[in-house]
Amino acid sequence: MKHVIAVVALMLLFTGSADGQNLGIGLRAGTTGVGADVAFNLTRKLNVRGHFSTFSYGYTESTTSQDPNLSVDAEAGIGAIAGMIDFHPFGNSFRLTVGAGQNNFDVTGTGTSLDSVCMGDEDGAGNCLGKEFSPDKLGSLRANVSYPSAIQPYMGIGFGNLARGRSVITFLLDIGAFYTGAPEIDLQNDGLFRPTTDPDNVQVLNDGLESFVWYPVLTLGVGIRI
Repeated sequence: MKHVIAVVALMLLFTGSADGQNLGIGLRAGTTGVGADVAFNLTRKLNVRGHFSTFSYGYTESTTSQDPNLSVDAEAGIGAIAGMIDFHPFGNSFRLTVGAGQNNFDVTGTGTSLDSVCMGDEDGAGNCLGKEFSPDKLGSLRANVSYPSAIQPYMGIGFGNLARGRSVITFLLDIGAFYTGAPEIDLQNDGLFRPTTDPDNVQVLNDGLESFVWYPVLTLGVGIRI
């Protein structure tokens, strides 16, 4: 966040001596959430740009026809903070973009049993003939999926010159990807499901995510040149 603030502050300092439409502010929405850009024109073909976006979604559900019934609470968040360089090789709206930043993808979920669980047989009336464990004994199973890398490179292509052009308004399209490295899963439990969270078991899950090292970026937006 400090790096992006520094980039934006630098842009604003330059605007005092700039000759019209050297600064642009854009609003975007896409796979990194909803956010904004601030761009400053350096040369006819080169802009520097700061980007921030975020979005979160919460989900809660309780089952009523399972054995046992479960309560699930989950929250997913996406977003990005990045500094970028836009190169317009033909001097028009087409551009090549490189940069670096942080992809703030994060998913957290908690599952809790609402019923006691019978380890053994049950009689015809549904009474447990073996050992019965209450929800407190089972504990809650918590899972988190996130990217461990703090700074991640970005590359992509796009259309729309946010900081230079004849009109005040421009439309923006970006297609690219963050190289995030593989996401990591973390599991925690304070009850009888604790063996599930053993590091060896968690490593098996993480091994299955090793190929997901790119986070796709597709955003649409509109910008105003100042």
